[in-house]
Amino acid sequence: MTTTLEYEKLKSELNAGELSVIANEILELLSQAPNGLSRRELVCKVFGGKPISHLGNDTRDRKIRKGIESLRDRGIPIVSTSRKAGYRLETDPERIAEMLDEMRSRIAHLEREVQAIQRFSTSVAKPASRGENAC
Repeated sequence: MTTTLEYEKLKSELNAGELSVIANEILELLSQAPNGLSRRELVCKVFGGKPISHLGNDTRDRKIRKGIESLRDRGIPIVSTSRKAGYRLETDPERIAEMLDEMRSRIAHLEREVQAIQRFSTSVAKPASRGENAC
């Protein structure tokens, strides 16, 4: 897989210890915001300055998402749902269960897509029968 120079730079910065600093800052900010914060708000608060208009193209946003991922990997219950944009530090077992249900639903959807692609791939990979012209 080819990667862009910008992505390689981002990975290098995160691997150099920046990820733990960002993750800790996110955790601190979310612990002070019971209603949660959007990705845009997190970019502003962690890095200062307004994010670019298309958030997906802002490397700072990518760092925020990596920080969230890092915290979740450590077992910190950061909730996000498709109903409301943003992230929230959650301790309510019912809301955590809702997030887990939504994640399981996404997994099930992805599994169906994987199976469909595997079926297609298997059918395409079958060798031509003897009677067929290879040309």
